[in-house]
Amino acid sequence: MSLVSALYLGFVAVAALIYYILPAKAKPYVLLAGSVAFLAVCGIWTLGFVFFTAVTTFFAGKIAAGKGEGRSKTVVAAVAIVINLAFMCAVKYYGVLDLIAENINNVTKATDGSFLAVAVPLGMSFYTLQMTGYVLDCLWGIIPAEKNFFRYLLFACYFPYMTSGPMNRYGELSEEFRKPVSLEYENIRKGAVRIAWGFFLKLIIAERAAVIVNAVYGDHETYTGAYVLLGVLLFALQLYTDFMGCMEVAIGTSYIFGIKIPENFNSPYMSLSIREYWQRWHITLGTWLRDFLYYPLLKSAPFIAIGDKSKKIFGKKKGKKVPVYLAMLVLWTAVGYWHGGLWKYIIGSGLLHCFYIVGGMILEPLFAKMRKPFKPEKLPYKIFCGVRTFVLVLIGFFFFRAANVPDALQLFKALFTAGASPEGGILATGIGVPDIIVLAIASAVLIAVDIYKFRPDQNDEPRSVLALTGKLPIGVRIVLLALMILAVIVFGKYGLGYDSGAFIYARI
Repeated sequence: MSLVSALYLGFVAVAALIYYILPAKAKPYVLLAGSVAFLAVCGIWTLGFVFFTAVTTFFAGKIAAGKGEGRSKTVVAAVAIVINLAFMCAVKYYGVLDLIAENINNVTKATDGSFLAVAVPLGMSFYTLQMTGYVLDCLWGIIPAEKNFFRYLLFACYFPYMTSGPMNRYGELSEEFRKPVSLEYENIRKGAVRIAWGFFLKLIIAERAAVIVNAVYGDHETYTGAYVLLGVLLFALQLYTDFMGCMEVAIGTSYIFGIKIPENFNSPYMSLSIREYWQRWHITLGTWLRDFLYYPLLKSAPFIAIGDKSKKIFGKKKGKKVPVYLAMLVLWTAVGYWHGGLWKYIIGSGLLHCFYIVGGMILEPLFAKMRKPFKPEKLPYKIFCGVRTFVLVLIGFFFFRAANVPDALQLFKALFTAGASPEGGILATGIGVPDIIVLAIASAVLIAVDIYKFRPDQNDEPRSVLALTGKLPIGVRIVLLALMILAVIVFGKYGLGYDSGAFIYARI
């Protein structure tokens, strides 16, 4: 079930109606029943895999938080985590179950369809990390283990974030599920605005940008030079609006149920450095990796030993940075692998960004001297930093969107190739003049909103689109919401004969 569909809106409306009719004690179970139904519609294998991960991590969490011997608790937690991470990798990145199905079909000589047809479960990368994080929080004594399996199962399969996140911590979200909720106009208003904005981003911008992106990335012998640059720029726009559109729908849906889940974006393309970019893009993934991978690595005995030896070899100041660089390498390799298990992701979303950040840390003394004459506090220098950061991000997108690493390199080469323009120019990609006009206007709206939402300090609470309408009179708010809905209805890519592309991160 797509989050940008009339079916989804109807599903949410029915679930909300039942949710608010029933008493407070029943509300979490209404959400659980709705989440199970949502997953069942998306695929029975998805529901089964989520249940498997929920059961194993629930009992591992109870043991990890128990009063037993510390070593045995650590072993149980480690086994549960390794099993689920290995299962995720086997299913998503290596197609193990599909291989088993193929072998079974060969043995049984099945001719009327697959004996075992397994689709990659929806949001498997997200729910697996969420639940392994729960086990670690229990092991480290950050939260007590949940005693009620059904409450934990709701955390495991809460339907708004199952597609692409955002990622949540049980200690925070469990409180949201427990708090008393009553039907409030503000929750419905906020939810409607966020959902409408998500539909706007996905159906008006992302789906149109995808037409040009698919053509350029699919045929960089025909589309060279400026067309490649346009294709990469529009992929940055497509990925952002696609992913953020999903987040807006998920957050908006949660508002309707009186539940707050974390923001995941904070105007990332306005970042002044790659480090800042990752503090603004996919915020919850960065927080998860920092808390459950990066910091634990630095505190581990092997990394402490590496630091001690490095200080003796390189001196105290340089030596203490060696384990930091190694932890960064592990972290960014994991980021790239998590995005898809292929080298194009490991390079484009992982190692390349590791190179940017670690290289920047090593060369910081030199950069500090170079930037002094340019008055870093002034706007021109900040604009330079923003453009430089965006260009570095775009280089990663050559790999992220390409079919493979050689294809990405060929595309990069085509950027500097002056080939003949395709007949019809940009219209040869399959997009029409009206769609170009709509895409340009909608993109301008997005840029204006992002500028308004921008917070110079990335640690500030991210502003949402609600900030634009929060202080306006109620009549004006209603008109703006109606205009946004009308824009989606008139200009959105949907309806009979049109299949809106799945969210990009839903396939991760």
